[in-house]
Formats: sequence, structure tokens, C-alpha cells
Amino acid sequence: MTKRRKRAAAGFLAGLLLCTQTMPVLAEEGQLITSDVLYTIGVVSYNKDAAEMDMFMDYYRDYIEAGFPVHFVVSDTVTSGEEENEFIRTMKSMGAQGIISFYGHDIESTVSVCKEEEMYYVLGSGTLSDEEFDTVKENPWFLGTVGPEADTEYIAGRDMAKHFADKGAKSCLLITGGAGINNFMHLERTRGFLEGLTEVWGLALDNIEELASQSEVTPVDTGKAGYSITLCPGYMSTEEGKANLEAALDRESYDAVLSCMAVDSFMDSFTAKEEAQGSNLMLGIIDCFSEQNFELVRKKDRFGNSSIDYVAGKYGSMAGPAFAMLYNAMAGDADANSEDGLAVRLYQGFWTAGSKEEYIELYGYTTGIYENAYSCDDLMKVIRDFNAEADAQSLKALAEAYSVDEVKERILSR
Repeated sequence: MTKRRKRAAAGFLAGLLLCTQTMPVLAEEGQLITSDVLYTIGVVSYNKDAAEMDMFMDYYRDYIEAGFPVHFVVSDTVTSGEEENEFIRTMKSMGAQGIISFYGHDIESTVSVCKEEEMYYVLGSGTLSDEEFDTVKENPWFLGTVGPEADTEYIAGRDMAKHFADKGAKSCLLITGGAGINNFMHLERTRGFLEGLTEVWGLALDNIEELASQSEVTPVDTGKAGYSITLCPGYMSTEEGKANLEAALDRESYDAVLSCMAVDSFMDSFTAKEEAQGSNLMLGIIDCFSEQNFELVRKKDRFGNSSIDYVAGKYGSMAGPAFAMLYNAMAGDADANSEDGLAVRLYQGFWTAGSKEEYIELYGYTTGIYENAYSCDDLMKVIRDFNAEADAQSLKALAEAYSVDEVKERILSR
């Protein structure tokens, strides 16, 4: 154990033993930050009400805070680079040392603010284009990204489409979210939906890129009798998105709905459609292994099937490596993240569950109090304060060991 780790651990343990005597130094939503907290971390939320953000924050607050001397403060929903920058400045005034962001859509401006405020910044579960990354990779306050590679989004959409086509779906409604306004993730997922159906159904669509980016409800000319695709763009938190969904559901009966985003907030629309058409409506989402989705997977529809039949997405502890990167930097060990001093790109993919049984099994690996896909012990091995041999190679190896088999192996070896 390093001297610094001994000091940190001793202080943390002493704080735990004497917690009734510590003095509050910061309050957020009724929670007190006490003097045993070494680092305060701001978390930028793209949607504070989203199941995915709930999942990440449950992991940070319920699990990571119990194992490390840190406290997380989450933002309200951030919808612009200006709002993210303002939150960063606010966190600086509150004594925070770093930011984990789940937004990052104006990265050059935001990293510039982090440099001014001397705040470390990492994207917790997301990606940047090569061009965006290159503009900020040399800024020492930007640590890097942890998230899917570009083709991961496309593959997730393609695999879901093939899954339902193989199950006999011949009429599909595609919920494309922000694809029509150039949301990269949703655009790639929608492109995957279309190419997957094209491949299995034997279609000859040659305008997939154009179709994927439609901003209005669009029936696709499949050129094959008995096979239909309808595109429904928009966010269901908006009136336009809700109107699009109502119009798309009224068009015809469907065998399957393929959604590039969460559906828990508008699940009633699919339940009503299933009732109206009098037949099973298979439903797949690219989202996350959240508690909300867990309940929907377990819930049966009127035909005795799961309300959600297929889930591809992230799990809560995928946000662990980003925390390890930030901890290294805040502790003065940024070189444990990167060999050349530049920001790093670490890649993770999605887990997939094609049945209720698969979802329940995988969900269990993501939410354990004592066992977790990325445990505190796992993270300590790549944080130099707790392991003098921690380096960039070990961080990369851990972050990218996200698969089901790799997680099972880690859990069994503990």
C-alpha cells in the first residue's frame, strides 16, 4: 500500500467511525457531505428522469460512495453546452474537483471551461466523432471517453431487426427518436434496423441513409408484398413526437416495434395498440438494463408474453471505469490513465437479452450490493492510490472487459 493510499484509507475509515461528529460542508437534496469526503464530483445528466441516468446514479450513490471517500452531485437535465458549462462553474464554486458527463454535445467549448476552472472532465458513457475528439485530446483537463465504438450502435439495431425477422415479424414499426435531427446514436441504430430487415427479408432498399434520417412518419416502400416498415421519428417527451407515434400506430397493425430508445414513459400506447389489433406486438428496445425495464420485462401482456421482448443496452456499473479515470487524475495520477499524456478512448459495447430469463440473469450481475460487474475492488486495481502498479494498460483492459463472459469470470475469481 502506498503512503498516500494509507493516508486516504486512514482518513476515510476514521471518518466512518466518527461520522456522528463530522461537520457538514455541503448539502444537496437533503444529503450532507461530511468531512470524510476527499473528492466531490459533479455528474452532468442529459435527462435526470431517464431510467439510464437513474441506473448510473444508483451505482454511483448507492455503491461507489459506500466504497470510496467521494460524493456525487448530479445536475438537473442539461439540454445545451451553455447549461453544461454553467453546471461546471457551479460545481467549482461548491468545491468539486472533477466532472463525469453523460452529455458532452459541445465538447470543445466545455473542455475550454474545464481548463479555465481547472476541473477534470471525462465522458462517462458516450462517444465523440474523430473530429470532435481531435479538437480536445491534448487538453490535460480532458481525460477522455468511455463508451461504444461507432459501429456498436449500428450492430445493436441490425441484430435486433434480425432477431424479430427470424421470429416471423413481417410488419415493423421503427421508433427512430432523434435520428431525424442528426442524433448520431439514433441514426446509426435506425440504419441498423433497416439493414437488418433488408437482409433477412431479402429487400432491395438502396436509400437506407435517407430513410433513417426522416423527420416525419414515413411508410417505406419495401417492394415486397406482405412486408411493411413504418418510420416514426421524434422524442416522446415532445408534442410532435407523441403526435407522430399516434399517427404511426393508427396506420396499420404491426408484428413488432423496434425502438432506438427507452419506452417506459409511453408503454401504454403499445399496450393499447396490442388490445386494438387483437394480436401480440413484439417489442424491442436499445436502452439499458435498468430497474424500470426489469419490471417491464417481468410484466406479462394480455397474450402472456413479456411486455418487452428484447433489450440491448448498457448496465449501471459500465460507468465505473470513468470514475476510476477521474479519481486517478484528482489524486495527481493522471499518468495512470494515459501513456502519452493525451486523452484516451476506451470502448464498451452492449449486453443483449432476447428473453425474460436472459434479462433477469444479466440484470443480477449489474445490481449486486456485494458483487457487481465492475466492483469497488476491480476499480481499486486500476487506481494508483490503491494499487501502486496501476497503469494505462490495466485501466484499458478492465474498462473493455465488459462482456457477459468477462464479467462472470471476474465475479467468480473474487
